[in-house]
Amino acid sequence: MVKTIISVDPKKLPWEQGQDGETPLHNRWHPSIPPVATVEEGQVFRVECVDWTGGQIKNDDNSDDVKNVDLSQVHYLSGPIAIPTAQPGDLLKVELLNLGTLDGDEWGFTGTFAKENGGGFLTDHYPCASKAIWDLDGIYCSSRHIPGVKFAGLIHPGLIGTAPSPELLQMWNEREAKLCSEEGTPEEKTLCGCLSTRPLACLPEPKGAMLGKLGHFKDKAGNDETWDTIAQEAARTVPGRENGGNCDIKNLSRGSTVYFPVFVPGANLSMGDMHFSQGDGEVSFCGAIEMSGFLDLRCTVIKDGMQMLPVVGPSPLSVNPVFEIGPLEPRYSEWLVFEGVSVDEKGVQHYLDATIAYKRAVLNCIKYLAKFGYTEQQVYLMLSCIPCEGRISGIVDVPNACATLAIPLAIFDRDVRPPMSMDKLEQLANGIRVLKQDVCLSTEGGAVPNDPRLG
Repeated sequence: MVKTIISVDPKKLPWEQGQDGETPLHNRWHPSIPPVATVEEGQVFRVECVDWTGGQIKNDDNSDDVKNVDLSQVHYLSGPIAIPTAQPGDLLKVELLNLGTLDGDEWGFTGTFAKENGGGFLTDHYPCASKAIWDLDGIYCSSRHIPGVKFAGLIHPGLIGTAPSPELLQMWNEREAKLCSEEGTPEEKTLCGCLSTRPLACLPEPKGAMLGKLGHFKDKAGNDETWDTIAQEAARTVPGRENGGNCDIKNLSRGSTVYFPVFVPGANLSMGDMHFSQGDGEVSFCGAIEMSGFLDLRCTVIKDGMQMLPVVGPSPLSVNPVFEIGPLEPRYSEWLVFEGVSVDEKGVQHYLDATIAYKRAVLNCIKYLAKFGYTEQQVYLMLSCIPCEGRISGIVDVPNACATLAIPLAIFDRDVRPPMSMDKLEQLANGIRVLKQDVCLSTEGGAVPNDPRLG
């Protein structure tokens, strides 16, 4: 029997989890957030996690909860977990032994944020908030909002990592603040002008902060000087960084092993943002199939192992984790592959820009599958969570980078390869249209980020 060291109840508010006072959640990175549990090397243990929004998104047919989601709170993480033998400079070997859904909560969601509330990879094409609900049945999933599609999932934590040291935290905050300060100036990074309305970075923000045992902003903000100081410098969990974090690597599933750098005594491992399945790139941003779930883990410390990680940057802290992919994943043998090059939708040539190339590959796939009766919003959400494979296929042939997106044919209940006649295409398209199903789609504009549960 695996011992559960952190348990959650999806029916409770995030700041009510761990009411025993021992295992509250957190949604920021900071070295001063104390561990809520301790494990020994070699011990097998279970950690339960709420979905990344903390229950803001509901299992219904309305996407207004996605439209007005309060993103100041995300991501809610279980941890930190201390391993007493881990010290700065070590490597923490984390084995993912098993992952699954929580009993009685076997569903998930995929969505796109409203243009004025976070947006997504293709906000300039699809500015409205949308949502699809997925029913999770063992290893398979299907959605009432995207008919004719069924596939096996590969459950994984979208976010897992160790706590930063004060020096690493300062490095994060300085470089991300500099990025934001360049907006609207000649120094602004060129890519920022190619993706519509996305924030350049999410800087520290006390609003919505949950700092584990140190408390929640609802009660602590303005009433606790120590809490206020930490909340003003604690890093948001939105991007992946040197500690791992929100890397959204779909292959980190059963049988995988991750080697994390250790920056603080005890390592202070945290995790969350559980996904039932994800496509490469998680293009809709509120993507994958977001769910609550559990992980069974085992940790081992490799003394002084951090020196094995390549240092690529100005600091000895400029490292990244490495991982081994587990032996289990959905098996598909037939794929339809879409290509994109670094020429944008306006016909503007970009130089070896892999992001533009991947955007074109995704758009080509969306426009193509829409010919088979799906709406473009359905395909957009689908590509965020089906086991599709994205690749940088060419990065040296000037001026065009080439990216590809491969989708498995077996997930569809019909053949979506180019038909021999246009009459056949129309028959296939009508087969979807007559079901009169679509994603939940909100009206454009007017998003008001708000979580009424905060009162």
